[in-house]
Amino acid sequence: MQRQEDKRILQGEQGFTFLELLLVLSIIVILTAVILPFSEKRLLQVTEEDALKSFMVAVHETQLYAITHQEATRVEFRDEGNGYRAYRSDRTILLEGKFPEGMMKIPNDGLRDLSFSPSGNMSPTGKIKIRTKKSGQKTISFQFERGRMMISG
Repeated sequence: MQRQEDKRILQGEQGFTFLELLLVLSIIVILTAVILPFSEKRLLQVTEEDALKSFMVAVHETQLYAITHQEATRVEFRDEGNGYRAYRSDRTILLEGKFPEGMMKIPNDGLRDLSFSPSGNMSPTGKIKIRTKKSGQKTISFQFERGRMMISG
């Protein structure tokens, strides 16, 4: 008796046909094709924002080092504006960073490097322009007192 019930249950279940599986697979492929380009652009934007924040943190860390150790420090751009290094007065590297591909400091425009006195004040002050792939050009203004930065663009 039990076997007859099992047979009826199995005979009623057809499973998925090959056509149904192809339909589901094609829907997944279409959704992936639509979503991927948007996520790639968003990832690029997030990467550029993170790189800009990392640069700002590096500037603040360099300034903090100058204040706490009462020693002059500087941040210089290298690799044609694609990267930066922070140095002590004896040229010992404090930290370094690199911008993502397509992001760089615009050469010969504004400050060439950032110098901090032992008191933490920046001299000279001015602006740095950074070109990004996604957001275009960003301008960072450095004020004299305590290395405040304002970003525009």
